Amino acid sequence: MKKIKEEHNLVGINHLSFTAIGLACHAICLIESAGILQLLKQGKGFQHNQLSNYCNPHLLKAAFVTLIGAGVITLSNDTYNLTALGEDLAKNIGIILLPFVGYRKLLAKQFELLQHPKCWKDTDIDYSAIALASIEFGLHDLDPLIMNVFRDLDPQGTICDLGCGTGEKLVKICKDLDVSGLGIEKNPQVIKRSSKFTKYWSRVEIIQGDIFNLQGVWEDIEIAMISFVYHDINPLNRCLTFLSSLHQHFPHLRYLVVVDIVSLSEGFPSIMPGFDYVHGLQGITPRTYEETLDTFTKANFRVFKEIAVPNMPNTFIWVVGQNKKAAHF
Repeated sequence: MKKIKEEHNLVGINHLSFTAIGLACHAICLIESAGILQLLKQGKGFQHNQLSNYCNPHLLKAAFVTLIGAGVITLSNDTYNLTALGEDLAKNIGIILLPFVGYRKLLAKQFELLQHPKCWKDTDIDYSAIALASIEFGLHDLDPLIMNVFRDLDPQGTICDLGCGTGEKLVKICKDLDVSGLGIEKNPQVIKRSSKFTKYWSRVEIIQGDIFNLQGVWEDIEIAMISFVYHDINPLNRCLTFLSSLHQHFPHLRYLVVVDIVSLSEGFPSIMPGFDYVHGLQGITPRTYEETLDTFTKANFRVFKEIAVPNMPNTFIWVVGQNKKAAHF
C-alpha cells in the first residue's frame, strides 16, 4: 500500500484528481461539439455572458467548471481561456473524441455488455464521428511520417486506401505526389462527408465497398494502405485470407502500408489510451506487436520498413509486400 501511495504522489494523482480527469474528458468533448473549443484554440477567449446564447447554458457552465477543476481552462475577468494543458489537449483532441464520442453508445451500455457481450449493434458505433476524429488523430506526429513513406515509395500508379473514412489523408497524399487515388469505404454516411475533401483533388475517387469482400480487379493500383483497421481483422484465418486476396484484386500491387495500434504485451508494456477498452466493449482483444508481425510472416509477406510513431504509444507504420512481388526501396 505504501508503494502505491508513493507512486501516486510522484505523478500528482489522487482520487479527486482522477475523478476530475475522467469527467473532464466528457466536458471537453461537449465544448468541442458546441464549437467553443475551436474558438479557444484560436486564442479567442470565451466570455461568460456568451453562455446565454446556447440552449443549455447550465450544462456548458458545468462543463467549464469541470475543466477548470482539471486544469484545462482558466477563468479571469469573466473570460475563459485554455491553459498550457488545455492547448495541448485541443491540439490533440482526436485521441479524446475517438473513444468518448465515436464509442459513446457502447460506453453507455458497458454494464449490460459485461453480462451480455453480444448485445451491441453496429449502430452503437458512430462511424462518422470516428472518421472525423481520425483527421485530428495523429495530425502532427503520424501524418508527416506517412507522407514521407509514400514519397520514398515514389508511386507512379494509383494509391488505394482500404477503409479510407472521409478520404482526407488519401487526398493529401495523392495531391502531394501528383497521383490518382481510390478510397474504399463501407459506411455511406462517411462517404457523404468525403466530398468535403475530394473537391480539392479530382483524381481521388471514393467508392462504397467492403474491403473484406472486394468485387472487381484494379490493375492500376500500385500501393495500398490500411489505417487503424488491420487490428479489427480477426480471427487469424480471416486476416490471412484478406492479405492473400489483395493481389487477386490488385495484380500489380507492390506494397501494402499498414498503420495500426497494437495491444499491451511484455515486449510493449505501454498502451494507447482507450484502444483496448473500446475493443473490449466489442468483445475483442486486439493483437499484440508480436502477433501482428506473425500475421505478415504467415501470409508470406515481408516487412520492408517499420516506423514506431513518436508520441503515439504502440502505434506503428509497416511497409509490407509479398516476397515474390516487392523489391526493397
